[in-house]
Amino acid sequence: MEELARRTMAATPWLLLLCLAAAAGGVLQARAQPDSKGYITIDCGLQGKTDRVDNDTKLAYAPDNGEFTDDAGTCHNISAQYMSPSMHESWYNVRSFAAGARNCYTLCSLVPGLKYLVRASFMYGNYDGLNRPPVFDPHLGVNYRYTVSIARPDEAKFVEVIAVVPDNFVQATKAQGLVLLSRLNYGSAGGIVRYPDDPDDRLWFPSVNSLLWAEMSTTRKVQNVDNDSFEAPSAVLQTAIRPRNGSQNTALLGVPAPNQ
Repeated sequence: MEELARRTMAATPWLLLLCLAAAAGGVLQARAQPDSKGYITIDCGLQGKTDRVDNDTKLAYAPDNGEFTDDAGTCHNISAQYMSPSMHESWYNVRSFAAGARNCYTLCSLVPGLKYLVRASFMYGNYDGLNRPPVFDPHLGVNYRYTVSIARPDEAKFVEVIAVVPDNFVQATKAQGLVLLSRLNYGSAGGIVRYPDDPDDRLWFPSVNSLLWAEMSTTRKVQNVDNDSFEAPSAVLQTAIRPRNGSQNTALLGVPAPNQ
C-alpha cells in the first residue's frame, strides 16, 4: 500500500548495487516476505522469482525482479574475468542505474519506532566492458551519507547505517542515524563473522598486525555483561590482541574518510 512506511536507498547515476539488506529489532512486514528473524535481504541483479538461500548464513535472498525499483535500472552479470570459485555468489550479478538523476530501492511496511540496520554492497566487476569504475552518492531517504568511489573493477564497497523509523517513513538524521566507519574483529585471521554468530548479521572483518600485536584466543564462550547494548557476538569476543612488546601500548585509531 502506498501509504505504508518505506525505506529508500537512492543514488545518482552509475549506482551498482549487489546486495541490499535490512534488519530490525522485530519482525518486518514488507513486500520481500521477510522471515521470522526480521530480515529483508535482496540479491540485487538476481533474476527469477525464487529466493536464493545463502549457503553460509542460511538467510533467504529475494530476487531482484524490478519490484523494489519500479523496474528502474538493468541487471547484469559481472565480467567472467572477475569471477572465482571462492567469490560469494551474491557478487556475480549487479543492478546498474546508469541513467536518471535519482534511482531508488523501496522497502515498505516498516514498523515505527524500531531501529533498522540497512546495508548495501557494491562492486563494478566491469559488467559493461568499459573498464570505467563509477563514483556515486548513496542516500537513505533524502539524507546524503557519503560518496562511494570504486577504484578497481574487483573492489567491493559496503555502506551501512542504523536508522530509527519514527513514523511510517525512514528518518535518518544526524540525531537518529549512525553511519558505520568500520567493524573489526581484532586478533582474528579467519573469515568474516556474521549471522548466525551475530544475530543482527553485522559484518566483523578480521584484523591482525603480526609486527605490533600478539593474538590471543579462547574456545570458551565469551559473553559481555547483561543488557549489553552492543551485543558483540561471542565469536568476536573470543579473540583479542596485546602489544608484542610488553613495554608498549596498543593504540587503535579510527580516522573517517574526508567525505564522511
